[in-house]
Parts: sequence; C-alpha cells; structure tokens
Amino acid sequence: MAMGFAESEFWNGIALKALNEGNITIYKNDPVYGRVPRISDSGVFRRSIGEPKGQIADWRFTMPWDSRSVHAVEYIDRYEIHVDKYDPAKHPIMHLINDAPKYGSVILPLLALFPLFLLRKKL
Repeated sequence: MAMGFAESEFWNGIALKALNEGNITIYKNDPVYGRVPRISDSGVFRRSIGEPKGQIADWRFTMPWDSRSVHAVEYIDRYEIHVDKYDPAKHPIMHLINDAPKYGSVILPLLALFPLFLLRKKL
C-alpha cells in the first residue's frame, strides 16, 4: 500500500502527542481513533530496534531539531509509544546511559576495553 496523507498525518499527530504527553498506548482497533493506519505505511516512523518484549517490531520517529526520539513498540493488537531522552542515531552513548541502561551497563564497559585489546595485539 502506498503511503497516503492520512497515514502520515495520523502518525505525525501521534508522535507530537507523545512528545507533549508522554507514554501512549494505541490499539490497532482503537475505541478513540477507530482502525489505526499501519505504522509501516506512515512515512513518519522508521524501523528500529528495542529491548525484546514480545513485540512484532520497533519504530522510531526522529526530529531533526531535537535530541529526543519517539519510540513505538508494535505488538499484535497495539502500539506502546514513549519518548526516549536521546535518539540512538544522534547520541548512541547517551541513549545507552539514559534510555537503555540495562544494555549500556554491558556494552559501554566493553567499548571502553576495546582500545586496550587493540593495543595489546600490536605489542
């Protein structure tokens, strides 16, 4: 299905609502919004990765003017949407520290040790 104005407008509005209000849950057949357009057809959100929680996919809305990003986690029946303080594409280290500390506590020490490993190989 080609992206239409309605899909883009809907998901743009949802992203702005999340930025203003915080966490949102939208059901794919929502009592407020009706049948929700597919996020993949939005042209607003791009595929992303996230902590495995039984989801179908993760989606991210990035604003060029902001360090934050809107993260939508897609499940069979709903989208759970929250705002990350740091967009992982713009600020990966800050994202790991603030928005994904469970993974940052493992990945960041390994990254810090990597240069030592390279130096040891050269000696």
